[in-house]
Amino acid sequence: MKLQTIGPVLLLALGAAACNSVLDVQPINDVDTKDAFATPANARAALAGLYDGLQSTAYYGGTFLFFSDLSGDDVRHTGTFTTYKQVDVNSITADNTTIEGLWDGLYRTVGRANIMIERVGGVPGLDPAARDSMLGTAHFIRALTYHNLIKLFGDSASTGLGVPLVLVPPPDIPSAGLVTRATTGEVYTQILADLAQAETLNPALLGPIRAIRARVFLYRENWAGAEAEAESVAAMGYALAPNYGDLFTANGTATDEDIFRIEFTAVDFNLIGYYYRAKGAAGGRREITPSNVYLTACSPGFTAGVPASYTPVDLRCQWNAKFQGTTVYGSKYPTGDGAEDLHVIRFAEILLIEAEAEARQNKLGEAEATITPVRTRAGMPALQLDTLPAPQFAVDAILQERRFELTYEGDRWPDLVRTGRAVTVLNLVGREFQRLYPIPLNELDVAPGLLQNPGY
Repeated sequence: MKLQTIGPVLLLALGAAACNSVLDVQPINDVDTKDAFATPANARAALAGLYDGLQSTAYYGGTFLFFSDLSGDDVRHTGTFTTYKQVDVNSITADNTTIEGLWDGLYRTVGRANIMIERVGGVPGLDPAARDSMLGTAHFIRALTYHNLIKLFGDSASTGLGVPLVLVPPPDIPSAGLVTRATTGEVYTQILADLAQAETLNPALLGPIRAIRARVFLYRENWAGAEAEAESVAAMGYALAPNYGDLFTANGTATDEDIFRIEFTAVDFNLIGYYYRAKGAAGGRREITPSNVYLTACSPGFTAGVPASYTPVDLRCQWNAKFQGTTVYGSKYPTGDGAEDLHVIRFAEILLIEAEAEARQNKLGEAEATITPVRTRAGMPALQLDTLPAPQFAVDAILQERRFELTYEGDRWPDLVRTGRAVTVLNLVGREFQRLYPIPLNELDVAPGLLQNPGY
């Protein structure tokens, strides 16, 4: 298995009003039709609805990727949305409506996965193999989404506050309002259990499952586990695309690097390119753009307002930032149409995970061998990690590689937080609590058992 995509899908309405959210997990008795899982065709439509959750402009189609970079230092807000400005300057308040939409979008996807897991086994006439495949997919997407939630809203300590762990559809609205926050350790235990269940039920997803497990182990600082999972993915036949730009074509072109990507069209579109690209000929609105910090990291001689001074050697930096006149913009995605496919995880990230895990274990020669192909594709020389005076220097170099390789893919802010560098890099002294996003205020109003993150 070389490629898993999520393609254009039909939305199955799994609920009506959001009831001011209540985690936006729709109760089972609010499904639009009692026959929603009456036939195999209905089950396939429900699976399409689950996929649609990932495409949402609150999730991978927009906010989740935007904010996972905008909170960091590589992009800045240049548009008109005040909720984005809060995130950019790390002065978020609990009534930020876009963060509320992000929370709702992720929990809406969890809710659809829960309904699939509860009901698809009872669909009459559904082939057992198809049933297991659907169940495995639902467990996988639930695991992926809970990890995305914990990255933004949950404490990193195992005993710290995680996020609400909702695993079954609530029977009614009052029950949905009784949710509380699980510990981070409990959430991660469930994530790994879901991935294990997905692997048993849907072997066709083996590559994506193990890739996400490698990412989870990296976040949990299980270096040996991350290395082993990454190596198992590498043994499946994936390979780097010949050119970095091959991964970001206007209509989404399959490559051997793809592990799990979400497919979009001009109808089922995402907002990523539109919000990054310049106005006018570039076809965007430039709501966010690469920061001067990022441009200087790419090109040390860069001077703000002087496009000719941006002369990066790294081919990734050349691809990811361009100028329209004197206006810089994010050019990773080649149009503002939104038909580009978005990578949830790809093989280059697996190599970066493996290299970091190896360096953390002082296996610097192995880390060097792992990361060199990524550097070579970028037109850059070997890092020579095994010649550095301490493993931390090697880790820092690999984190810089993640920065350039995964630009605008939603990794910069989570990387700063998980490595303990967010406060220093972003000067959050006195505002350390901003390392976690707030639980949306409306959520607290309808679920009084929820605890807010400290500081909000």
